[in-house]
Amino acid sequence: MGKLSTYIIVMSGLMLLFYFTGLTSGTPNSTLLDLLLAPESMPELDEPEGGISKEAILVFEGVAITAAIVVGIVIGNVELALFGAFAVYFFNLGWDFLGVFNAVRAVNPVFAILIFAPILLLYVITMLEWMRGID
Repeated sequence: MGKLSTYIIVMSGLMLLFYFTGLTSGTPNSTLLDLLLAPESMPELDEPEGGISKEAILVFEGVAITAAIVVGIVIGNVELALFGAFAVYFFNLGWDFLGVFNAVRAVNPVFAILIFAPILLLYVITMLEWMRGID
């Protein structure tokens, strides 16, 4: 878990940086951070931006995490429950980073492709290695 933990720390730091600079507005993680930092602004958060709304993604992730935990408890394998919950979190983090890539690409496509495309590719490779148990 050496590569994955390092990569997740870097990705989480970048996502917090992008959140506070305003690049991740409209993503599920930014919605959760908005609720944590400013719960009084909750009625403003329910505006879908086209396609799959933030609420649908959050509901899907909540159901997936709950299902993973329940299946892990029923089977008696706590590791499976944790694996499912972390897999949903990593998917959510990748979704947010893709939103940042699109925001940067709208401003400067060359910068987005040169910097963020390799980071996204490495994220996918790291997730596949983690899921296979190679990491």
